[in-house]
Amino acid sequence: MRAARCTEYGPPGGLSVVELDDLRPGPGEVLVRVHAAAVNFPDVLIVADRYQVPAPLPFTPGSEFAGVVAELGPGVSGPLVGSSVAGAVLTGAFAEQVVVPVASLRQIPEGLDMVHAAAFHVTYATAYHALVTVGQAAAGEWVAVLGAAGGVGSATVDIAARLGMRVVAAASSQERLTVARKLGAEAGVDYVHEDLKLRTRELTGGEGSHLVIDPVGGDHAEAALRGLRRGGRFVTVGYADGRIPRIPLNLVLLKDLVVRGFEIRMVRQYAPDAVAAADRALTGMVREGMRPLVSRVHPLAEVASALTDVAERRTTGKVVLDLTS
Repeated sequence: MRAARCTEYGPPGGLSVVELDDLRPGPGEVLVRVHAAAVNFPDVLIVADRYQVPAPLPFTPGSEFAGVVAELGPGVSGPLVGSSVAGAVLTGAFAEQVVVPVASLRQIPEGLDMVHAAAFHVTYATAYHALVTVGQAAAGEWVAVLGAAGGVGSATVDIAARLGMRVVAAASSQERLTVARKLGAEAGVDYVHEDLKLRTRELTGGEGSHLVIDPVGGDHAEAALRGLRRGGRFVTVGYADGRIPRIPLNLVLLKDLVVRGFEIRMVRQYAPDAVAAADRALTGMVREGMRPLVSRVHPLAEVASALTDVAERRTTGKVVLDLTS
């Protein structure tokens, strides 16, 4: 099988595509023939050895995929061989085959093709949990979304608008804000050229947002926090900026703010009921026409450039690798 391979930590340009032996599933595992795999920012961090969970060298990167069940391991009774599935792993998805525990697979919601199925679950589940499970957002509330045209950001804008929230999209250019508006954002802030705190307050009638969803970090995190109204909530999701922010706690104290973190693996481990509720809600939205924004599709041979584009934030929505080409 063909697979992308990381043999030394560093920038994505060091990845290569090689031939490896075919995989076989062990007890409790399923072999999936991968049709499409999405590129996520944590993949960039794992290749650089900057993620919170290290991957020993050498390894095949990639965390999100869609494909067809090819073989069941001992003790596994389903899903049926030949059925379409999507799944998530820490590493291994950027290959023509992946072996995963059966519990890591899920049925693809009706209406999604392989490319959109690969791009769907990680970002949309992250967005839903950040908004609803952790952020406790309600219809009619103002939600400020940082990195609003990126993978998690665009999914957050999409879901928030569908749930009746009023979205202030924050992004690094007018072009990216246009993408967010098409997904349902009511207002936008170009945080490169505008004051994020002041513009958020102006756009929300002077009071500030009820909730911030931040997958970006860096300097924008504190500005977004300052743009919250009294009693507001701030959910930190990731650090695409590359810098982990240092928040002055006196701001939290003086404005009675709530700051919470979200990491999808922890929700899966500790909140199974919330995971089931999110899956039902997201499946319903797909049924109503929701689709992830996929801006680029690359063949596996272009894996290094695909990850580089994501690392340098040159994309909107999701980037997907087509493993069938």
